[in-house]
Amino acid sequence: MKTDHKQVLLQMMAPYHEMLDRIMDEIGDFSQVDYAEKQDATSGKRDANYTNRFKVLLAIYHREDRHAPHYESIVRRLLINEIIDRQTNSYQGIGEALYYCVFLLKQYNRDEDQELFSQAKEANFDTISGFEPTRIGEQHLFHIDTADLSDCIRLSEDLLEMTYHSTFVDLWIAEQTCWNQENLTELLYIERNRKHMEGEIEVLRKLAALEKNAGNDHQYCYRASSLAEKLIANGQFEEATLSMESVITLIIKEDRWCMVGLGRQMIQTCIDIMYYYGVDSSHSLTLWQPIEDFLEQAVQNMSLSQYDRVTSACQFMGNIQLEQILIKNRDKHIDF
Repeated sequence: MKTDHKQVLLQMMAPYHEMLDRIMDEIGDFSQVDYAEKQDATSGKRDANYTNRFKVLLAIYHREDRHAPHYESIVRRLLINEIIDRQTNSYQGIGEALYYCVFLLKQYNRDEDQELFSQAKEANFDTISGFEPTRIGEQHLFHIDTADLSDCIRLSEDLLEMTYHSTFVDLWIAEQTCWNQENLTELLYIERNRKHMEGEIEVLRKLAALEKNAGNDHQYCYRASSLAEKLIANGQFEEATLSMESVITLIIKEDRWCMVGLGRQMIQTCIDIMYYYGVDSSHSLTLWQPIEDFLEQAVQNMSLSQYDRVTSACQFMGNIQLEQILIKNRDKHIDF
């Protein structure tokens, strides 16, 4: 029996309605949705309750009586806390919850709320540039009746509902009748965002094969190089080596290949593989020989860390003369 993504959505959203009901009790527990500052080294300052607030707004929005007066004070409080988050969040941004806050509160048509809408607009650089409270309509909001699987994937990721996210991804994959550039690229971003390394590698394999079969040499080099990077990160050096050996002879045919980002990155990937197999490996020699003559030119557009890595690779592969030339040129560049 085919799974209906709307039924999965209803299941995912059931706890959101329970959270809303707790807020609407006589006690009125707002502890899970009021602004709660959290700060860490990677994310900076953010609101620990943002996703809960978004969930409650989705619950209100999907109720048949969403225009009822008993939601008014709740929505207003949610907007006040959302504005605080927009004003203080290290990443600034607009946030999906802000759209629901403003849309739901506008329906009560209170003059005193205009000040809140102005604060929402002026909360940060992103809201000033891209948020227009007067223009928010149904078309800007996720609704269960109009959402497709791509919408469900994005929403579940935003809400950190990763179990449901995986379910929606599986349903979306099952829905694809033929893989092409467009849906594979979408799947690549999905797999990358959910940090599914094996899935990302499989998509890159398919994309590389598409480009190779189509005779698009440059795009094939790009995809195969990206595939090799992921394979190395996943400890799959044998396949990564085969991938790079297949593209290095293609890319060097392009004019000034070593001066562009793709060429420089391919050189770094080749170095990773050479370090893994060792100086006497046939794999190392197969990758080193085509790029060796281009390195003096390639390093001109490299960062200092990349430059130093290429210099070390020259020493590793026994080309001391080239190593000394690169060191001398690097020192001149620093002195200048």
